[in-house]
Amino acid sequence: MKTADSRQNRFLKTHRVFHTDEWERYCSLSGYHSRNQLAKLLRNNRIQKIRKSLYTVVPEGVQQNFTPPALLTAAKLTPDAVLGYRSALSFYGMSRNALTSHTFLSQHRIKPCMVNDTLFQPCLPPKSLTDHNAFVEEYQMWGTPVKVVAKERLLVDLLDRMDLSGGWEEITNAFAYEDKLNWDKLLKYSKLLDHPATAARLGFTLEQFQETMHVPEGLLSKLETLKPKTPEHFYRSNREGKFVKRWNLYVPEELTQSTGENEYEF
Repeated sequence: MKTADSRQNRFLKTHRVFHTDEWERYCSLSGYHSRNQLAKLLRNNRIQKIRKSLYTVVPEGVQQNFTPPALLTAAKLTPDAVLGYRSALSFYGMSRNALTSHTFLSQHRIKPCMVNDTLFQPCLPPKSLTDHNAFVEEYQMWGTPVKVVAKERLLVDLLDRMDLSGGWEEITNAFAYEDKLNWDKLLKYSKLLDHPATAARLGFTLEQFQETMHVPEGLLSKLETLKPKTPEHFYRSNREGKFVKRWNLYVPEELTQSTGENEYEF
């Protein structure tokens, strides 16, 4: 019993928000025994229930209504949750905006949910990824292991799902001076994703900030080979803009201000 108790105590110290799947794997519990131990911890106010199958450890001295960091909750809502899109930007400290919702990647088909006035939005990984954890890194947040998409994948994903990115300004504020990206990793993920329009958006974006991001010309040339065969649009919902021949992409005029006019045609 002492061994079981010490294992559970270690878990609670290193998993300040946890899903029951993690709890059962770590503590070698299942079924009635798992529910019984969780109920005991609840009665003793050592943990609080956030929602079904999700709990938080209550810090010493806190009596009730404890709210853990929303970002950590998002990272634990499903057993395979991975922080992505704007939530990943927030994790890396690359977003200037306070978020009222968080997005996480998961193969579990659960519905969006509200917890403590925050919306948590699940998102299926791209279909082309056979490995859900491709280009995902592990970190510690509040003493708890979490998974977050790598920065290279994050940039590509944001340009792939503009509806989850916060827009062009959010992306460029985050990455315009990010000059430590692994270009081989970024190119490999772009090929794995296999979305020609996204490769074109990526190429255009990197070209715009080639100097500040220290983007090698060779990378842009390789991305050119991934561009769409027929013209695409930077925003799927916006069919206006200038045609950027290099990327076979129609781009809103306000996004092209820093590039020479001779490279575009109406």
